[in-house]
Amino acid sequence: MASGRLPAVPLNLDELPADAAVREAWEETGLVVRPHRLLGAYGGPHCVVQYPNGDETQYVIIAIGCTVIGGTATADQDETLELRYCSEPEAARLNLTPWLRAHLRVVYAGDDGPGFEPSKWRP
Repeated sequence: MASGRLPAVPLNLDELPADAAVREAWEETGLVVRPHRLLGAYGGPHCVVQYPNGDETQYVIIAIGCTVIGGTATADQDETLELRYCSEPEAARLNLTPWLRAHLRVVYAGDDGPGFEPSKWRP
């Protein structure tokens, strides 16, 4: 887990989501990963980000499950200050971003995990 969060990045122009996952994992952690499944698509009030200048935006997050296939786990000391594996109870005690805390169960659910939050809207 990188500084209480998973690597995340906006897609570059014409970049595939799987390529962004591989690139960002490499840049932030020194690990080479192989994407293997879509964990889910998330949004909502816990995905609102307010920047120091007061600007506010809301993200839609595509979470991609990956397998580490190479590299050496190294925090880049820019976006990632600490890098380590955590059990679910350990991760629950970390200072996580709101979106990750809201969907932490998906990270640990394995192949049977939910792909998105159930709809709350009703006509």
